[in-house]
Amino acid sequence: SFLLTGSRLKPRRGEGMEFHQLREYHPGDSLRQIDWKATARRRSLISREYQDEQNQQVLIMLDGGRRLGMPVGKLTGFDHALNASLLLAWSALKQKDKAGAMLFSGDQPRWLPPVQGQNGLNHLLNGLYDLHPSQHASDFSLAARQLVRHSRRRALVVLVTRLQHEDLDDLLSAVGLMRRHHLVLIADMLLPEQEALARQPVEDFDQALTVCADAQEQKQ
Repeated sequence: SFLLTGSRLKPRRGEGMEFHQLREYHPGDSLRQIDWKATARRRSLISREYQDEQNQQVLIMLDGGRRLGMPVGKLTGFDHALNASLLLAWSALKQKDKAGAMLFSGDQPRWLPPVQGQNGLNHLLNGLYDLHPSQHASDFSLAARQLVRHSRRRALVVLVTRLQHEDLDDLLSAVGLMRRHHLVLIADMLLPEQEALARQPVEDFDQALTVCADAQEQKQ
């Protein structure tokens, strides 16, 4: 079963993204909520009430290229990326949003349109369970064009990959294309060794050099 790792519930005070209704001012409403035109007409403070937008979309772009074929423990980087993608999709479905996925640069590129509801995760599992990383180079620009052809309805696009230095120009081009229609988030995977290195105490000069070198690597 999936755990809601990294997900946090946060109380809201009527300031979601979607307008719902006008109502009388309540103590604690922010100044941004006050509708000054309605207040002037009614001669009493009137607030705008918002609600969370419904039926939002999360589209996961999973890199199926050779860069995620490296072994990480008993699995590959691709296996970890796939597990993280499914966890993210599950979290979106739990929030009553829609989740879809696209594999790019794989042997068999795959598109799973956004779905919603209790059976949504099973739909994604059935569509992704047999995937493996290919020997192809990751082509972000091509993937962006494919995604835009599949879906232009505004969504949060999460691109799951492991970035390399030479990706900059191709990645910027791809993000620029997708941002015309979507919000874009790059999920850059860290290896367990890098995570452990960032957490361990520095006790000598050699360790300090190693930590600095890795930090410089990540900065680039």
